[in-house]
Amino acid sequence: MTVRAPVPDLAEGERALPAETSRYLCRVRRLVAGDRFVAFDPATRTEADAVIVEASAEAARVAVGAPRPASVVAGAELVLVYALAKGDKVDTVVRDATELGATRVLVTRTERAVVKASRDRAADKLDRWRRVAEQAARQCGRSDPPAIDGVFDWPEALERAGDCEARFCLDPRAPDALGRGLRTAVEQGASVAFAVGPEGGLSAAEVDLARAKGFLPASLGAFVLRTETVAAAVLGAVRVLAGR
Repeated sequence: MTVRAPVPDLAEGERALPAETSRYLCRVRRLVAGDRFVAFDPATRTEADAVIVEASAEAARVAVGAPRPASVVAGAELVLVYALAKGDKVDTVVRDATELGATRVLVTRTERAVVKASRDRAADKLDRWRRVAEQAARQCGRSDPPAIDGVFDWPEALERAGDCEARFCLDPRAPDALGRGLRTAVEQGASVAFAVGPEGGLSAAEVDLARAKGFLPASLGAFVLRTETVAAAVLGAVRVLAGR
């Protein structure tokens, strides 16, 4: 399998790599001088063939070829509004969302969420989630990890996803099933947003607000799913229906 690594400001020529990327290539993947890998730049959605000139776990030197458009990027805009959760659940969801083609993940506070992140802690969490997304993109072949933003209050998170053409709020109490509406949206090539609540579920007021913001309340059937399972299920459904 081709080794891939993120390289910001990708350009042709010789350069030193940051310590984190150097450790990944030379210590984790055990590349040595003369070994090749694919460098990709998430900001510009470009990639290039590269070769290790000097192996070092701290500051490897590499020669980068001419950049080209990335071969694997997400298709239509696919946004996940996800309620802040305890432990490493958000890490898991960000990783899955990256592998399943999400273009944005908006982390939100909700009434019944167990975790309440302060602004300082939220900044630290965002840094970690963005690293998780970059690592997942590196592993799955994408050159465009999703934008990870937050932590927003519920109204602002919904507003930020409001430019998507098809919007769904996952609610086990909803009378409408997700399947038909989602199939229509994907077949039409629409941009899609999903809002997923916390472990305790969304309050009636939060669902009402989502509806007012153009999100259709929809269920996944009779089974009660964990929030991280819901996120993977709906994003995976889009990937399957889109056929790419």
